[in-house]
Amino acid sequence: MKKLIFSILLIIVGSSLFAQMETASWTFKSNKLNDSEYELVFTADIIPNYHMYSMNVSSGGPMPLKIVFEPGNGYELVEGIEARSPEHEEFDEIFEMDVKYFDSEAIVVQKVKLTADKAVIKGAVEYQTCGENQCFQGEDDFSFTLASGATQQSVVSPKAEDNSGEKSESLWMFFFIAFAAGLGGILTPCVFPMIPMTVSFFMSGSDKRVVGAIKGIIFGLSVTLIYTIIGVIVALTKNVGLADVLSNNWIPNLIFFLLFVIFAISFLGAFEITLPSSLANRADRQADRGGYIASFFLAIVLAIVSFSCTGPFVGAILVEAAQGGLALKPIVGMFGFGLALSLPFVILAFFPSMVKKLPKSGGWLNSVKVVFAFILLAFGMKFLTVVDTDLELNVITRDVFIAIWIVLFILLGLYLLGKIKFSHDSDLQHVGVFRLFVVIVSFSFAVYLIPGLFGAPLAAISGFMPAQDKQVFDLTKSSEVLTMIPAKNYQIGSVPQISSNKLYGTPKYADFLHLPTGIQGYFDLKEGLACAKQQNKLVLLDFKGHRCANCKKMDKEVFTDQRVIEYINKNFTVIGLYVDDETELPQSEWVKGMDGKDKKTIGKINREYQMSKFKQASQPYFAITDSDENILIDGVGYMSNPDKFLEWLKKGVAVFQSK
Repeated sequence: MKKLIFSILLIIVGSSLFAQMETASWTFKSNKLNDSEYELVFTADIIPNYHMYSMNVSSGGPMPLKIVFEPGNGYELVEGIEARSPEHEEFDEIFEMDVKYFDSEAIVVQKVKLTADKAVIKGAVEYQTCGENQCFQGEDDFSFTLASGATQQSVVSPKAEDNSGEKSESLWMFFFIAFAAGLGGILTPCVFPMIPMTVSFFMSGSDKRVVGAIKGIIFGLSVTLIYTIIGVIVALTKNVGLADVLSNNWIPNLIFFLLFVIFAISFLGAFEITLPSSLANRADRQADRGGYIASFFLAIVLAIVSFSCTGPFVGAILVEAAQGGLALKPIVGMFGFGLALSLPFVILAFFPSMVKKLPKSGGWLNSVKVVFAFILLAFGMKFLTVVDTDLELNVITRDVFIAIWIVLFILLGLYLLGKIKFSHDSDLQHVGVFRLFVVIVSFSFAVYLIPGLFGAPLAAISGFMPAQDKQVFDLTKSSEVLTMIPAKNYQIGSVPQISSNKLYGTPKYADFLHLPTGIQGYFDLKEGLACAKQQNKLVLLDFKGHRCANCKKMDKEVFTDQRVIEYINKNFTVIGLYVDDETELPQSEWVKGMDGKDKKTIGKINREYQMSKFKQASQPYFAITDSDENILIDGVGYMSNPDKFLEWLKKGVAVFQSK
């Protein structure tokens, strides 16, 4: 059993990864041809499972690779852009034409001739990459400084888009969550009893406090380094498509659910989960040698011995990082966890006398494990709902989910009152003040859940449970139940004859921008928000593109379903935001981008809005907000199943109605 669990964990750690917004990384280089001519080499490293469309794409197809040069003096372009890497060609059923694209690597070259002694050449590469379920549009700046008669070859690093503003908030939030998880790990029976023993080790062998402090610092840095390395390993395994699998596929979610249950059963005292003892023994023998280096091996011992308690924390952080959108997330998460876990050891190395003031190990530590067990069981249900939805079992309905949570938190309250005991528990002589407050919270939460059994939206936790339309017994249902008639009773592909979505005037850009047939809406953000406010409706933002293959696929697969069309027109003001439209707007409507550059076209302004507001760059992407642009639920990307998309829409409506 232990080896099996360990193997499963290794598989998950090895395969956990996250969706990145950059599907291609660029490097720029210039090669000298003669005294006045250079060739500019643009090289894109394309991540696996994605391809980049080449420059040679016909009109009406996907977005071609383009190199846009800013106006400048001192040089002129010679001939056109030349591809140096293989171009693959195949017929695209979506665009109904042959398209050319690059796989894994794209190398293109542009020759320039200097007309002055020195020239500064600036511009940007604009490109589109597509995978199985999503497309990305990217733009990377370049700058070359070339001199006539120079002998050296210049290599220019790409100027990456500055998304630090949008990333920092998410990273800091994730860091604090991981840090809090590390503090929680300290209170487990695997870690807390090691504190006095470890601090005693710091003090042994020398009467000087500074020696103990240095050992403590080395120990703390080593613990942080060990967990950070795990995050680095996860970050280096790049596969964009797996994020969708982790979020929506039943296989990984079933594995996560089973792991949470196994750890919970272990916390309840049925068995102990440990890493192979040989690992701890080897590290322990190195620690016994003493000296500063021994602090490092003692940190390894802590990581191994505490695995049975810290494993769920580490696993949860890695799973969350794998489904996030920032490249540094697993590294930052593991760094925060390791830092918090090592913090008390470092502090007590400076103030060893404080060890005597620590509470003694006892039954309260086992109580902490049991509390964590109930929490693991509760949150594990979230993975089980994904399994149920993906396999269309309809067993874990919203009612069942809420009922299980009510039982779990009632049992937790009874346990903390001493009414339930497990094998490792000691007798509870009295209920302490802190324990009493935890009991109150547990019972109060269970009472809060009860109305959900009858259809109450429970907006505060709606993101953790199945959608409202998966409620079997719902007293809040009205005549709107007609919108839930099975798809077989509808004629797919027909256009509804009646719509309750009234538009005010002719939408801007409606002469050249379009929504799927039968759906009414706008193409200008301010105009659409104003209409939504007047009608007190939700806003459905549809980030799409003229040349987005997956957008066109979704138009055919989802937006030909009459149920989806009717539900959208009834409940939403739709705003179609094209991210690749090249129509230039008046200067008064330009937007300053996060990179400090003016965004002048409809497409670039909409793309900037998507990245800054929703921290996403893929298309298609759908978001639900209110008329004040408050995000109500997590957005979604490509979906081929109309039922799942309709379920997501209803979830947004339920949250909106509960406010």
